[in-house]
Amino acid sequence: MKDPEYNLLDEPWIPIRLLDGTITNVGLFELVQQTSDIADLACELPTQNIAIQRLILAIAYRVATPSNEQEWARQWNEGAPTDRMLEYLEKWRDRFYLFGGRYPFMQVADLRTEKDAVSGLEKIIADVPNGEQFFTTRHGKALAEISAAEAARWLLHVQAYDPSGIRSGAVGDSQVKGGKGYPIGPSWCGHLGIVWLKGENLDESLVLNLVPSDSGNLRGVSASTQWGGCTWEDDEPETSVRNDYSLLDSAGTPRPISIPRLLTWHSRRVRLIGNVSGVTGVVLAQGDKLAPQQMQQYEPLSLWRYSMPQSKKFKQDVYMPRKFEAGRALWRNLPGALPEVTKIDGADKQKKDEFFPSATLSFHYAFEESLVKTDYPKRMRIQAIGVTYGPQESTFEDIYFDELTLSVALMRADQPELAAQVDRQVRNTEEVAKHLGVFAANLARAAGESGDGAGDGARERAKQLFYARVDDPFRHWLADIDEESKPSEIARVWERSLRAFAQETAAGLAASTPSAAIIGRYIDRDKRVFLNVGTAENYFNSALNKLLPIQKDTQEGTK
Repeated sequence: MKDPEYNLLDEPWIPIRLLDGTITNVGLFELVQQTSDIADLACELPTQNIAIQRLILAIAYRVATPSNEQEWARQWNEGAPTDRMLEYLEKWRDRFYLFGGRYPFMQVADLRTEKDAVSGLEKIIADVPNGEQFFTTRHGKALAEISAAEAARWLLHVQAYDPSGIRSGAVGDSQVKGGKGYPIGPSWCGHLGIVWLKGENLDESLVLNLVPSDSGNLRGVSASTQWGGCTWEDDEPETSVRNDYSLLDSAGTPRPISIPRLLTWHSRRVRLIGNVSGVTGVVLAQGDKLAPQQMQQYEPLSLWRYSMPQSKKFKQDVYMPRKFEAGRALWRNLPGALPEVTKIDGADKQKKDEFFPSATLSFHYAFEESLVKTDYPKRMRIQAIGVTYGPQESTFEDIYFDELTLSVALMRADQPELAAQVDRQVRNTEEVAKHLGVFAANLARAAGESGDGAGDGARERAKQLFYARVDDPFRHWLADIDEESKPSEIARVWERSLRAFAQETAAGLAASTPSAAIIGRYIDRDKRVFLNVGTAENYFNSALNKLLPIQKDTQEGTK
């Protein structure tokens, strides 16, 4: 057996951006020592950043999970638990070697296929799915060999975000059929819509996301149990044998998992082929399967939604991760991410919460600020990270990243009026987009489009145009809200802007429509349905006025 080498505690494999803007690379030891000086991680992709952030957070949870608000407040006053994290890392030093030894980091030392096949690096590099250049122009020699540092980053990424699909059949895996490991779904984070609370530095970020293990809908699992620690703490080295920990019974009850273990979950069995001089290939097989149902009990960083089909299937209320849609700005996901909860009819005809926020958000919604001695953020920066997969979730389609700054006033569960108003205005904006889509479709039909799908293209283009127009103004409107804001006033401000943006967009659509639409045509002669620019405008204005009645200035002295 090869001697262990390239220890991730010491080797500079994590790109960071310091507060002064400098980009450099550090090992885990140096990162933990410098959290107050680090603004953010600086990896190639936001999904790499969050994979490493989850690793660091797991260590923080392992040594300093707060038991209640008071303990969290004490941790906030003190900062990240640096000394305890360093002591923990030193204790487990032998588990952080990337190559060699019995415990290669997040790998199986002797993983092999029956024919000793080795896959190319495109299997783990997300910007080259299936060998096609996608996120970058990486090709040729850059795919033949990568540095040990880069390999470490992609190793964490594949454990977090590897797509579904057939993987190599590992020797010793009883579930292999015909030399193949058949699909078990994407790696764990691929199921999630992750939100990360970002402080002024990494120190603050860690503590903001380090919440008590009973926050929100979490059910804490003791770190002292067999399943309480991080995955590398297991006594025996990992083998090709894998297990299905998804939905252990017909009721859809998942196996209890501690936060540190889930944050470091091995969704794949991996062996990097290479050494400190470079990595040239990989053996990639299926790992331990998790299902997303009901995992709000153990996963602290994802948003959640009520699932009617799953609730009917398991004959109980079932919640699933609320994934982010490509092209859909984070502010459009605020309904359900803020304390104001929308109720819907469930499978049993009873009212259910439509969404759950993440456990981290839930904690801060209810946190009593008077408990802290140092400054608690007046505004919270929320980063959203996710992945969109292609058919059968077998390829990368897009990576989602967005960020919002919200006043803490919007996050107070005991003062829900502001959040409720933001929720209402997001929904109003969505409705205006729909009406503009109908208007654009009517213009297209008036101009001559017919048949199935007539106007569908115009509808989607109009909605995209409108969302692009309102995106920055809505973010600025959100950022201006503070503890002094009055719900009725902020509503009036946005509704005026929203009406103006809607009218401007509609006018632009009408001006660019073909001249045939001005004349118009019968789209249904039997029912005498006639469409031209004028009738389409009438339909749109009627819908807009119903949704957003024209505001009258109520100030004294005006008419």
